Amino acid sequence: MSEIKRETSDRGSPALAAAISATLGVAGTASAQTSGGLETIIVTATRRAENLQNVPESISAFGTEAIEMRGLKQMDDYAKFIPGLSLGVREPGSTTIVFRGVATSGHEFGAVSSSALYLDEQPITQSGQNPDPRLIDIERLEALRGPQGTLYGASSQSGTLRIITNKPDPTGFDAWVDGQVTSIDDGGTGYDLSGMVNIPLVADRMALRIVGFTAEDAGFIDNVLSDSPGGTFTNADRVDDDVNSAKTSGARASLRMDLTEDVDVTLSALFQDLTADGHGDVTVGAADLTQVRFENESLDDEWYQLALTLNASLSFGDLIVSTSYFDRDFHYEADASAYEFSLQQSGFVESGYVAYDFGGDPRGFATNSEQTEITTFEARLQSRTDSAGRWGWLVGAFYSEEKEHSDFNSFMRGFQDTGAFAYFAYLQYSVYGAELAPTERWFLGRYDTELEQVAVFGELSYELTERFTITAGGRWFDYDRSFAQVQQQPEGFVGYTALDDRKDTSEDGSVWKFNLTYRFDDDRLAYATYSEGFRVGGSNPVKAASVLPDDYESDTLTNYEVGFKSEWLDNRLRVNVAAYYMDWENFAVQIEDPTQLFQLGYVNLPSAEIPGIEADFAFSLSDRWQIDGAMSWNEAEVSESTVLFLGVDEVPVEEGARLPLTPDWSAALGIEYRSDARWFDAQPFARFDFAYVGESVNSLAGIGSGIELNPPTIQDAYETGDLRFGLDADSWSASVFVDNLWDERGEQFFSDRWAVQRLSVNRPRTYGLQLRFEF
Repeated sequence: MSEIKRETSDRGSPALAAAISATLGVAGTASAQTSGGLETIIVTATRRAENLQNVPESISAFGTEAIEMRGLKQMDDYAKFIPGLSLGVREPGSTTIVFRGVATSGHEFGAVSSSALYLDEQPITQSGQNPDPRLIDIERLEALRGPQGTLYGASSQSGTLRIITNKPDPTGFDAWVDGQVTSIDDGGTGYDLSGMVNIPLVADRMALRIVGFTAEDAGFIDNVLSDSPGGTFTNADRVDDDVNSAKTSGARASLRMDLTEDVDVTLSALFQDLTADGHGDVTVGAADLTQVRFENESLDDEWYQLALTLNASLSFGDLIVSTSYFDRDFHYEADASAYEFSLQQSGFVESGYVAYDFGGDPRGFATNSEQTEITTFEARLQSRTDSAGRWGWLVGAFYSEEKEHSDFNSFMRGFQDTGAFAYFAYLQYSVYGAELAPTERWFLGRYDTELEQVAVFGELSYELTERFTITAGGRWFDYDRSFAQVQQQPEGFVGYTALDDRKDTSEDGSVWKFNLTYRFDDDRLAYATYSEGFRVGGSNPVKAASVLPDDYESDTLTNYEVGFKSEWLDNRLRVNVAAYYMDWENFAVQIEDPTQLFQLGYVNLPSAEIPGIEADFAFSLSDRWQIDGAMSWNEAEVSESTVLFLGVDEVPVEEGARLPLTPDWSAALGIEYRSDARWFDAQPFARFDFAYVGESVNSLAGIGSGIELNPPTIQDAYETGDLRFGLDADSWSASVFVDNLWDERGEQFFSDRWAVQRLSVNRPRTYGLQLRFEF
C-alpha cells in the first residue's frame, strides 16, 4: 500500500478544479497535496465529482488507502465504522442494510428495501438478502445517509451505499499481487489471494484492467452432538468443526476507450461466487460458538454484472449514459427439524387437527433457490463542474426492470408415512377424487415478482451570493409491480391449504428535495435540508379466508436535517456534524396472518418518528500521527398506536415500540502512526481501530413472520478493537494484524425463523499476515 496522502481542500484551486473535471462520470479520486494536511476525497454522491467537504449532505467515504489500511473486505468489516449504518445479518446469506433506523424486520421476504446498494452506476439491492461485493481493487466506498429519492430512486428511501470500482488507466502500466493468511481463535485457518493488472493497449487512449481473487474465510462454529427435539435420534452423522467456513472467488475485467478527448466509454464485467458448507449462526442456549443441526446446511451465491458507461464532455455540460445487467443465483439448504417439531407441538395435533401430525419426532430440511435479474438504464446531463456561472443544473432519466423467482421447499424424512400425509391423502381422494402421490415435500412455495420503473429527475441550484446557495430537486416516478404466489401443503394437494394467485399494482408520484447552504469561508459550511424518500407498495396474493388486505400502499419518509462541515488548523482538523428528524408515514410491515399459517403479507402502520445525530472528525496531529472517529445516536420508534385485524385475532402495535436492527448509540475511533524511520527501506506504520455498537432489538413488537408472534429480543451492545502493524515500501508492503483483540461476542441478529432461536455473531479474535507486491 502506498503512503497516505496529506492533501489540501482548497475549494477554489485550479488543480482541484481540473482534477474534478477529469473525474466526472468515472468518479476518480484526485486532489492537490500539501504536507501535514488531511486527505481530500472526491465523491460522486450528488452525481457529480465534488470534494466531500463541499457536499451539503451527511456522507461517509473510504478511499482505496483507507480500505486497504483497515483490511476492509465485507459489509461486516466496514458497517461498524460508518455512523448511521447498521446491518441485520441473518443466516443463511441474508443481509439487511439499514440507514438511520428505517427498518421494520430482519425477516422480510419479497419486500422492497428502504435503502439501496449500488455497484458503480447500478442498483443491485435485494431486500434482506443483499449481495456482498468483496472489496478488491475498490476506488471508493460511499455511504449517503438520509433520503436520496430525488437522485437514486425508490430503494434509496433512507440512504444509499455505493461501492465504486477502480477503472482502467490508459496512461501507464500497473499491477499488484496480494496474499493473506489468517487464523481464528478456536477456529480454522483461511487465506486471501488477489491480483490486478492494468494494461494500456493504446497509449493514453485505451486500457484493460483485470482483477482476480479467491479467499477462504475460516470457520469458527462447531456443530455439536445432541439428541433430537423428541429424543429419539441424534445428529452424530452431522457433527463437525468449523462448519461455517466459506470460499469466495471472483474476477473483474474492464476496458476503457477514450474515443476523443471529450468522450470515453468503459465496458466492464464482474463475477463473484460464494460457497459455504454450513451456516454461520449459533444455537441460543448451546455452548459458546456451537450450533445443533440434524441435517446438512449449505449456501451458494453466484452473481455477475455487465455494464457500459459513456461519458461525454459537451460545450454546455457533461453527459453520462450507463446501462447494466445483474444476474444472481442464490441457493441454500437449512435444517428444519426443530421447526417441524415445534409445529407439531404447537397445539394443533392435540386439538384434533392432524395436518401437523408428523409422527412424534420429525427430521427434515428446507431449500430455497432464488434467481434475480436486474436491468437498468440511466442518462444524465448536467452543468459542467468547472463552470464559472452561478447556476448549476442536472436532469436525467432512469429505467429499471427487476425479475425475481423464488422456490422454497420443506422436506421431511418419511413424511408419506405420517398421520399428516394420511389426512391430506384422504381429503384429496374423498373430496376431489384424486390420488395424492407419496412425497417427502410437505410444503412448497413458488414466488414471482416483477418490478418495472421509469423516472425523470433533476436538480437546480443557484448561488444567491458567493456564500449562499439554494438547491431544489425532484423526481417523478411510475412503477408497475406484479407478485404471484403458488403454495401447496403438501406437494400435490389442491384443497384448502393451496394458493395460486397473482396481483398487479401500479402507481406514480413524486418526491422533492430542498437545500440551503451557507459557506462561511472555503473551509466551513452549514446547511439545512428538507428531503423525501419513497418505497413502492404492492398487493398481497392471499387465500380466500385470509384477513390480510388485498393491497398495501407505498410509504414516504420525510427528512428535516441541519448540518455543519468544517476544516480547521490549515486542514489538519476536520469536524462534521448533522442532526435530523424523520417522519415515516404509512410504513409497510410484513406480518403472518394470525388466522392462517404460512400466509405472509404486508400491512401499513400509521407512522414512526426517527430523531438522530451523526458526527465524524479527523485530526492530523503531525505528519506521523492521525486520529479519526465517528458517532451516531438514533431513537427510531413507532409514533402512533394501532391495532391490526380488529375484531379477529387482534395484533396491537404500541406507540414507543422500537424499530429493529439499529443500535441506539454507535461510535468508532481510529489512531494511525507512521514513523520517520526506515526499516528494510520501508516506512513502519501502525493503526488501531475501536468500534462500539450499542443495544438494539431484533424485531418490532407485535410483528412476526414465524410460527408465533415472538416478543423482541434485545441485542446487547458490544465493543471490538482491531490492531495492525506493517512496513510500507515503494514496491511492497507487509503487515501483521489482530482483529477483535479481546475476542468479543457481538450479538448481530437473533433469528426466530427456525423456531429454536439462532444468533449471528461476529468473528472471534483473528490473527493475520499480509504481503503485497506492486509492479
